Amino acid sequence: MRQVLVAVLVLALVLPTFAGVASAESQRLGGAVVVEAGETVDGFTAYGGRVVVHGRVEGDLTAFGGRVVIAEGATVTGRVRAFAGSVVVAGSTGGNTVAYAGHVEVADSGRVGGSFAGVGGSVVLAGTVRDDATTVAGTVTLARSAEVDGFLTYVGEFDDRGGRVSLDARHVSDLSLLPPLTGAGGVLFTVYLLLADLLAGGLLLSLFPAFAGDAVETAGDQPQRVAAAGAGAVVGIPLAAALAALTVVGIPLALAALAGYVVLLWVGSIYGRYLLGAGLLSYTDRDDRYLALLVGVLVVAALSLIPLLGDLVRLLLLIAGLGSVTLGLYVAYESVVERRERQSTDVL
Repeated sequence: MRQVLVAVLVLALVLPTFAGVASAESQRLGGAVVVEAGETVDGFTAYGGRVVVHGRVEGDLTAFGGRVVIAEGATVTGRVRAFAGSVVVAGSTGGNTVAYAGHVEVADSGRVGGSFAGVGGSVVLAGTVRDDATTVAGTVTLARSAEVDGFLTYVGEFDDRGGRVSLDARHVSDLSLLPPLTGAGGVLFTVYLLLADLLAGGLLLSLFPAFAGDAVETAGDQPQRVAAAGAGAVVGIPLAAALAALTVVGIPLALAALAGYVVLLWVGSIYGRYLLGAGLLSYTDRDDRYLALLVGVLVVAALSLIPLLGDLVRLLLLIAGLGSVTLGLYVAYESVVERRERQSTDVL
């Protein structure tokens, strides 16, 4: 669950850089877009195909799909925003650069004039970033030639090869609004989190008892459907928020979606614990939903003490609980639509 929340945090940090894909920019659909050396074009948005810049782009460059290359000696005077297969910045950008791709690289000749955010399977920083850099990847490499004039915040395996970071290189887990809690303080904080889960879970079970029973039944009868719904929600909601943020009008909706997503993650994790407890109690003669919640919360708390296994269990339960909630919300939506259709038919 922590990795999902990390992704949400980074998405919330970089969403504002997607604001205002200007209507004045030209739109280019499909095929390859190549700006030749010595050529100057206005800022544009490309959908599909690859984008290669050898010359100069006056304004912002936005790309969806394919491969994006800003070659050595090339210049984009504005921001670079890319959802692509791979993104390589070997030239210079005048503004912030945000890239979601399988591989993201700022080459040793590359220069990002503003902040940099890279989300991908691998991220390589070998050039210059004139502001903070934020990276989320399986592997984050800081080459010896790299220069980051700010903080480098990363998620993933960090390979520091001696690059210069003017402020500090830090894992996102180091970003805490609270001081580290150890000893008695850590125990009290853990107990507080357990009580918060139990209180919120008890309230949910009291308000929606029928849904709790349906969730257990659906998870037992259709585990694949529940897992697919949970995984779809984990990936789909942040993606939808990112797409909504591509327009100025959609930014408030995107931020609201992210806030709701965080709440949904918490609710999903609670229902995941409840499903675990209900499954364990099914081997006994006890049928008490509140006891099931208590058992699930305590078992997960115990498993969390085991490295890796605890994280895996929490992730699986999150997907299961989130899938149950997502399916429940969909059924509720269908009921509302059906009721409105009946009312319309009755009026006619």
